Amino acid sequence: MSLRSLGFRDLQYMVAVAEHLSISKAAESCAITQPALSERIKRIESVLGVELFERNKRNLRVTPIGEQLVVKAREMLDELREVEAIISSSKEPLSGPLRLGMIATLGPYLMPHILPPLKRCYPKLELMLHEGLTDSLLASLKAGMLDLVVAAAPLTVGGIKQQFIAHEPFVLAAPKDHELTKKSAIKPSDLNGEEMVLLEEGHCLSGQALDVCPSKRRQNRKRLHAMSLETLRHMVASGAGYTLLPQLAVGKRPPLSKLISYRKLQGRQSIGRDIVVAYRDSFNRKTDVEHFVALVQKALEDIL
Repeated sequence: MSLRSLGFRDLQYMVAVAEHLSISKAAESCAITQPALSERIKRIESVLGVELFERNKRNLRVTPIGEQLVVKAREMLDELREVEAIISSSKEPLSGPLRLGMIATLGPYLMPHILPPLKRCYPKLELMLHEGLTDSLLASLKAGMLDLVVAAAPLTVGGIKQQFIAHEPFVLAAPKDHELTKKSAIKPSDLNGEEMVLLEEGHCLSGQALDVCPSKRRQNRKRLHAMSLETLRHMVASGAGYTLLPQLAVGKRPPLSKLISYRKLQGRQSIGRDIVVAYRDSFNRKTDVEHFVALVQKALEDIL
């Protein structure tokens, strides 16, 4: 290998490791195995003749020279993307590759609504889907591994812009025999964090659901946590407690309806989360963002 043999992927690998400060997380974001990424980083360091990262059993950090080179790598990646953008701008909107990330509490429930119209309206689109937690997806977005990320606001990450897509209401999911289900109207003030089952830490939905409860009732909450909304749904059905689910996860034919009562929350404003699409400040395919947002909004207009 020579310095000139370093390619686009090598630059992406450098930036990804610097963003995640973890070989395993960077490997996941790059869709490469951990051993392969470790070996590639060693080869890049050998070619450059410098150590980019300091490693030990517990952590990894970027060396001073590594920080300078990672900045340059980001700049080079942005320039290469500008070339791609110039080429793609002469083509049809939403054509060619698009790397789309979605948070785990949204992807499985939103994609069935938008995939058919995407394929119908933009047949030349090559969609590559990634699912994960907000922080991991945004790190991959900043590193250039993703083009767009659909998540729940607010997103407080530098260098990232976001555009509103839709407001998704929350729905109370409680065991059929729970006392809450006997109320004619359920308000946020009726909720108690001690009785709620939530997703494990890392899912922004947990904090958003708990924030709906009165502040004095958010302490001493249950230690039962689920890794997915479907596991959470089954925990409610088993009588472990109640929770708040996003409207898209409930749908028109709610699963486990014989065991779970699904109820809307009453209040002056719709209680839920704002769905947004995030992209880098330097992302040049703004037309693609506009077309994507418009399509998703149309697909959801009769659902939310």
